[in-house]
Amino acid sequence: MKEKLPLIVGIGLPIFLIIFVAVSVYLPSLFVKPKYNFIYATGSLYDYDINVIDGRLSVNSKYYPDTTYRRIPSQPTLFLYDVVNDKSKQITLTQAQSYILDPSDKSPDGFTVGRSESGDSSFFPFFYGRNDRGRYLMGKGLNRKVTDQNYDFKFIGWITNE
Repeated sequence: MKEKLPLIVGIGLPIFLIIFVAVSVYLPSLFVKPKYNFIYATGSLYDYDINVIDGRLSVNSKYYPDTTYRRIPSQPTLFLYDVVNDKSKQITLTQAQSYILDPSDKSPDGFTVGRSESGDSSFFPFFYGRNDRGRYLMGKGLNRKVTDQNYDFKFIGWITNE
């Protein structure tokens, strides 16, 4: 047994360290529970001004009737992200306007919605590259993917009246 002790330690210690790091990284996110759902828009965001005024959603076309401009603007698609079920569902403008919204970057319980900063490239093990496209709900050790939309995405606001 004494002869095999260095071999056991040499193999067991790296495995133990990998398990320890994995647990310390993923365990905190299991206990973090965001409380506030939010609304976001995707699609044609250049044709409409989307704002929150006095807690209510306002969507106005940027184009006015003009005889020289005949393009019909397309409306953006609105989604409600449910933080408990980790799902987005499409909603209508009327439904979105029924909520009281907080347009702050950070939710009242400390979470944000944004791009992941983990896209990287490296040389190991021969030109490994990764790009985590999409938008994420982040904060307090949580990094949960909301949508694959990266460019045509607008965060509108946190729902405060649910």
